[in-house]
Amino acid sequence: MTAAWHRIGMLIPSSNTSIERDYPAWMPRSLSFHFARLTMTRLDADGMAEQLADLRRATTSLADAKVDAVLLCQTAASYWMGQAWDAQIRRDMQGWCGGAVALTAAQTVLDALAALGVTRVGFAAPFPQEIGQASLDYLAACGIATVATQFGGYRDNFAIAEMPAEEVIELACGADHPDAQAVLMPGGNMPCLGVADAIEARIGKPIITTNQAGMWTLLHQFGLPDPILGAGRLLRERPKPIR
Repeated sequence: MTAAWHRIGMLIPSSNTSIERDYPAWMPRSLSFHFARLTMTRLDADGMAEQLADLRRATTSLADAKVDAVLLCQTAASYWMGQAWDAQIRRDMQGWCGGAVALTAAQTVLDALAALGVTRVGFAAPFPQEIGQASLDYLAACGIATVATQFGGYRDNFAIAEMPAEEVIELACGADHPDAQAVLMPGGNMPCLGVADAIEARIGKPIITTNQAGMWTLLHQFGLPDPILGAGRLLRERPKPIR
């Protein structure tokens, strides 16, 4: 019996070159991915403002593809704007996209942490300190304690996709702490999936990345049961969402 096809609308920063590779490469072929780009090249206040101004146009364009779900593939947008914005933008996106299931990366990360029973994290991010502080404030407001941090300091979003594998691994390991139950690695442009197993082998605990969490949510949303191997515990063990 052939699996039902589902179309997924993906909202990504214009300078992101990782997500369009990651999702089709790792996810089941019964999901097709349709991308709309949000103008953003730098991880700073101006870059965020430029991107958010583009959100309605980009989301509306995905309605033409009759997508079944739409995912804002950037945790930093929600971290920068806060919880109330995150909840409102999901409602807005659903309306702009013809009633499709609307998801934000930040919410999928929170759901993944809850499914793994994680309330204390090490935080390893490629972006600068001021974006990082907004992220930590967001997590704290959601009941997630950050016990260690490591920042890459990248402001050029394009450059994040070019990070060498060893740099990604060291960034993650630098955020580990004995009190951390997992290491959270936001940044959909950071090439994490291919080194997830290597990181987890070194730190002895799971990592949660932006793209991992989005994939995990979509798999459950559309009832796709098979594990994904080689990209970390979350996708291998597939814990069920709590909500």
